[in-house]
Amino acid sequence: MINKRIAVVGAGISGLVTAYSLQKQGFDCEVFEKNSLPGGAMKTVKSEEWQVEYGPNTLLLKDKSVKDFLEEMDLLSSKVAANPAAEKRFILKNGKLEPLPGSLLSAVSTPLFSLKAKLRVLLEPFISKSTNPDQTIAEFTKRRLGPEMLDYAINPFVAGIFANNPDSLSLRHAFPAMHNLEQEYGSLIWGSFAGAKKRKESGRIPRELISFKKGIGELPSAIASKLNTIHFKKEISSIEKKLDGWYLISGKKQHGPYDHIVLNTPLYKWSSEFLSLDKNMMKKIESVHYPPLSVLCLGVKKEDVSHPLNGFGFLIPEKERRSILGALFSSTLFENRAPGGHHLLTVFVGGGRQPKLASLETDKLLPVVLDELHDIIGLTGEPVFTDHIYWPKSIPAYHVGYDEILEIFDKIERENPGLFLAGNFRHGISVPDCIINGQKLAERISAI
Repeated sequence: MINKRIAVVGAGISGLVTAYSLQKQGFDCEVFEKNSLPGGAMKTVKSEEWQVEYGPNTLLLKDKSVKDFLEEMDLLSSKVAANPAAEKRFILKNGKLEPLPGSLLSAVSTPLFSLKAKLRVLLEPFISKSTNPDQTIAEFTKRRLGPEMLDYAINPFVAGIFANNPDSLSLRHAFPAMHNLEQEYGSLIWGSFAGAKKRKESGRIPRELISFKKGIGELPSAIASKLNTIHFKKEISSIEKKLDGWYLISGKKQHGPYDHIVLNTPLYKWSSEFLSLDKNMMKKIESVHYPPLSVLCLGVKKEDVSHPLNGFGFLIPEKERRSILGALFSSTLFENRAPGGHHLLTVFVGGGRQPKLASLETDKLLPVVLDELHDIIGLTGEPVFTDHIYWPKSIPAYHVGYDEILEIFDKIERENPGLFLAGNFRHGISVPDCIINGQKLAERISAI
């Protein structure tokens, strides 16, 4: 086992964690990455006193295994906890930012929901389980909690996490915890109470929203620094299986043979030339939608904003008919993200809701965003710092029927012994999900 050679294609977080975990067990691992830095979408950029995130902005620490991994990466000393003010999250309703309820008292008094909607939530424990094995998030929410909760809580929440719509995603795959609460306890409310002890016993730790002193990009850099062999600027054009093992083709060069290949590249990068697959399989894989997303990082003077920006940020329900999905108050969230006397805002545009807006050039998109911020947070004047990141393909949509996609992944691995698939297209999109899934994949490979 110790002498087995393994190649990991793609230095995204799942691939990096898999490679490190296998290397720790004595395997000879090589990582191939087409870019000059590890981490994929996990990228922090420092521009003078501005520190911006191109991908994930935070990491929700709630699993002991993830915390232990960060300690192993020597990152706990660099950990930065989010400002306590970040507990407050805003939703736009009728043009005004309203804080999401954080307590029972605030839930009773919040203007976000009507009295009828609040009373409807009290009926939730008495709603029967669904017989539909693969319902959408929208169907689930409307049935259990009512239409207002769908419109002004879940709809913006899904836009903030998946950059997508609740009527497009499968509850069981996108939010398995909610699905499991209904299946196991028959109610979200009863399940939240009854499942608290069980979650604690499963290795959960007190939830903590964190980043690092130099940003989220510290995580992939820390893992990469502990790998023996990682090749940057090395794009793999195809993967081939021969009699003596697996080979990677990069330009005119052939790398191999390897006993195992871990493929950690987004589904939209796959092709029949890259990986020899059945045409029907490839067609199904190509059907997984990655909505386009634009991220505008804007530095503004504090004196130019009337809202105190005393929270995590805000999300916008589709019903409000706005041109942005929401924004993070990045310099409120974490210190040292902006120079003194300034705010850093991270604004999200497009996604599954308004994909055409995402593709606009900066000079056309910026005025649209500034108009919205003028109305929502009272922004006046021009930004003193602007950075525009466009993701033509952002986050994989776990659509209804995603079981078929997962079965295809399993079939590919069964029919190609030694080939393993890793990435946020499988078992969760969050950073902690990818860390845990990378560790589990390494365990599976080492057990062969």
